Amino acid sequence: MRYAVRETLMGSDLSLEEKSRYAAELGFDGIELIPKEGAGFHGMMALDSAGRKELLGLREEYSVEINSLSLAVYRETSCLTTDASEWQAGRQTLLQAIEAATELGCQGILLHHFGPMEPELDDPRLEPDMRGIREVISESGDAELLMCVECTVDLPMMQATVETADRPQVGICYDMGNLKSAGHDPGAMIRALGTRGVKMVHAKEAGADLLGEGDVDLQDVAAALHEIGYDSWMIFETAPTADPMAAITRNLQVARAVFDDE
Repeated sequence: MRYAVRETLMGSDLSLEEKSRYAAELGFDGIELIPKEGAGFHGMMALDSAGRKELLGLREEYSVEINSLSLAVYRETSCLTTDASEWQAGRQTLLQAIEAATELGCQGILLHHFGPMEPELDDPRLEPDMRGIREVISESGDAELLMCVECTVDLPMMQATVETADRPQVGICYDMGNLKSAGHDPGAMIRALGTRGVKMVHAKEAGADLLGEGDVDLQDVAAALHEIGYDSWMIFETAPTADPMAAITRNLQVARAVFDDE
């Protein structure tokens, strides 16, 4: 397993250079950037060439990969719509993100589908959303980049999303904590989805701040990931707590003990 940390987890007041340095010092292999306007976010840099040049320099200096883009701007401009003009704007957002992720060497892009964006089985927006993703994959020519829908829905809806997308690199960003909090069984869902569905994993507890102290059965999640053959990125989206560095250090120790054993 390779471990990455979301850029805001180490502290919202850090510079981009500090985030890269701390990620390396803490022992992470990668960092997840969040393209979103606002203080504490540096992910928007990925969407322009000058910003990517700086990001690539930091990747080289600290040997910390930019493993993924958590595309928060997709909440504002997406293909999850039946409106043709809105859909075209969402398509352009995806193409811009793919260009950035490809140049930065990312493994994947996370597409937020929360709240009103969480589709249902009969949602007329689901087909155009997945069609937009299919089209931009074909247009970009990048057959390796993963497109990961992040959502907190039940298993049939996740399976329908994967089937509607109908592309091997499109699947789910699986957040064990969010899904446990929503009343689902993380291990069972992972086994049912397999690697066709599970493309990336977010590490998070439910009912507690620190990994191993809440309701998520980490051992079962680890066993499930091992059974389906997932051995890629695990991205920390754990609670920062009052002492974020101490919490991250402790959580990474727990994760390595549980997931690397499998």
